[in-house]
Amino acid sequence: MILAYAVIFLLILALLLQRDVSAIGKVKVRGGKKLLVIVVGLYIAQAILVIFVPGQNTLQMAILILSQIALGFLFVLNRHLPGAKLFALGVFLNVLVMVANGGWMPITPATYQHVHPEWATVEVGTRAPESKNIVLPRAETNLWILSDIIPVFLPWRGWAVSIGDVFLIVGIAQFIFQTTSKREKITAKTTGGSISENKGN
Repeated sequence: MILAYAVIFLLILALLLQRDVSAIGKVKVRGGKKLLVIVVGLYIAQAILVIFVPGQNTLQMAILILSQIALGFLFVLNRHLPGAKLFALGVFLNVLVMVANGGWMPITPATYQHVHPEWATVEVGTRAPESKNIVLPRAETNLWILSDIIPVFLPWRGWAVSIGDVFLIVGIAQFIFQTTSKREKITAKTTGGSISENKGN
């Protein structure tokens, strides 16, 4: 969810800076529409299973991992695009720590309570409500440094993100701002009635 907010924020920022965000829709993606549909479908299934199905089961874990791998493959295939390599690296780091911890993204009890003080205490070893996180003590977390250890607070909610998530957000920002350019400005000179055209970088 934090990635969705990051995309929205970056697009709004691009618009405020008068970037031509319509250029994003003109980017040609390798892999075709079928691969894109598969990735989107897996993420929709992941969201449904994570939000509406409590507990931990093999189907949830499989969809979660497959959606990450499919997304990473899509960006590796399109590594020529700005930010794609950073995004793929972020996906790889997230998948690595999730696989190392049974298919879920670990978060320590202390970090979980810090970012979600309004929620009841979650039993260690169980999945947090409406989340892909599994609550594990630091000593029991494999590759702890890659888990959700960075607290992020918005006015309405808190999250914890991983180093992989940071790479994802930086990759998205690079893609948006290198793909777009400033809109052309046309100004009329007061002398001679001629029109000059200025392009932003």
